[in-house]
Amino acid sequence: MSDDTTLRNLLMTKESRIPTLGAYSLTLLLLVVTFGDILGDLRDTTEFTSNTPEWQITFETQNQSLQIVETLQDDETRNVVFDLSDITVPDGYMIGQIDVILLPEELDGDDDWNQCDSIAGDIIENDLTAQWDDAANTLSGQDSSCLPIDLYLRAYPDFTGEDLIVSAKNEYQALEPWSQAGWGEGDLSVDLEVDVNTPLGLTTPTDTDEEITVEVTVTMFSISIERLT
Repeated sequence: MSDDTTLRNLLMTKESRIPTLGAYSLTLLLLVVTFGDILGDLRDTTEFTSNTPEWQITFETQNQSLQIVETLQDDETRNVVFDLSDITVPDGYMIGQIDVILLPEELDGDDDWNQCDSIAGDIIENDLTAQWDDAANTLSGQDSSCLPIDLYLRAYPDFTGEDLIVSAKNEYQALEPWSQAGWGEGDLSVDLEVDVNTPLGLTTPTDTDEEITVEVTVTMFSISIERLT
């Protein structure tokens, strides 16, 4: 007699029939309960999607700026720090983003010797509360064509300034992602670097320094909300 036949006979004996049927019944019950849970989750998701209202969130923005002018010698690197507590944030507003523009002494290619100096800038990561790992950031830049360098740091999570449409059960839930305090607080640290270039046809530079204007613009926002459906 084969092993399969022996096992089948053991399972169908009087003594084993009841436990075997009980095990089958329990397995079937578990399958029914699991399937019921899946159907319940799908029903809840469908009800949430169909019954949850939509809200339009509108951003009103204000800007404040800080500026400093630094004169760097050839091959010099200098750090400048802006204390963002010098920015007056109106009641009901939060800091959304920080833009930095580095302006060379000669702009738009307007260099008397047709040879622009090379300047570079970096926003240095520190304790400033911001989205340092955000893919939209531009924390470093370099130029040798007498053009401005634009740097960018997102302070508030997901802030773009563009209006949003969101689904939420109530106004409180819709506004909750935009009610976080504390972003954009601290010191903004920027490294500047200059490499004075020698004009073509000359063996020595016509100057030994470069004046850089650093403009910091802080964008602040408040929000309003309107139910759409």
